[in-house]
Amino acid sequence: MKLKSLGWLLVLLLAWVVFFGIATLAWIAGMAWSLGLLGIVWGAFLLAEVKRWVPMRDVAWVAGVAYGVGVIRWFDLPVEGLSFMQRWLMMGADLLCLAFFALVAPALLAWVAQKLRPPAEPDLAVEPPPSPEMLRRWGPRD
Repeated sequence: MKLKSLGWLLVLLLAWVVFFGIATLAWIAGMAWSLGLLGIVWGAFLLAEVKRWVPMRDVAWVAGVAYGVGVIRWFDLPVEGLSFMQRWLMMGADLLCLAFFALVAPALLAWVAQKLRPPAEPDLAVEPPPSPEMLRRWGPRD
């Protein structure tokens, strides 16, 4: 992620809040809405990676992290009745979920985008450096 200014950081923070709200509404509406939103977010990330649109990729990454936090919030159990070890296990599961949505899923999508991306155009032809034989025949004034 390239954060060049405080303004861009604020845009990403606002995007996170908006997508967290949308993810929460999608979870309330049902599993189909939630999976549809996840497909849209990951599709936008994949498109941005293929087309190399960095700002859209950053916003899609933030949306994926907000979705992951929504998953954590939706599946969290009340911790009042849990033991100390169960609380730590829940925090570990939350951390794994967040790591998946923040690191693993974007890395897998970027790998898929790399496979889908058309090959790069070849560079311009460059004259090869002269061989020692050519240098010997030309002399220093050529």
